[in-house]
Amino acid sequence: MKDQLRLLRECFRNEIPAIVFQGDDSCTAEVLEAAIEIYRKHGAAKEFLYDLGLLLQDVKAYQKENPHKVTLADLSPVETELVREEMLEKGLLG
Repeated sequence: MKDQLRLLRECFRNEIPAIVFQGDDSCTAEVLEAAIEIYRKHGAAKEFLYDLGLLLQDVKAYQKENPHKVTLADLSPVETELVREEMLEKGLLG
């Protein structure tokens, strides 16, 4: 499996947009399944698809072993307020 921390640090250092899906996010497995199909459709290497499949298996195992930790991802109260303010500024909330 790719060194996920190294990849995230590289993105941060080079100001490359990145997103993190945690194992305790109830949508992570579904997102990974969709990503695998999208990458397959676009011709990704079998090794890459295999690596993503391993990650998917890890997520499913984690969620099965820790159902009490699995919830729908959300923003923190501070993040929610900052996003709400931005949406108001852009006229996206009434």
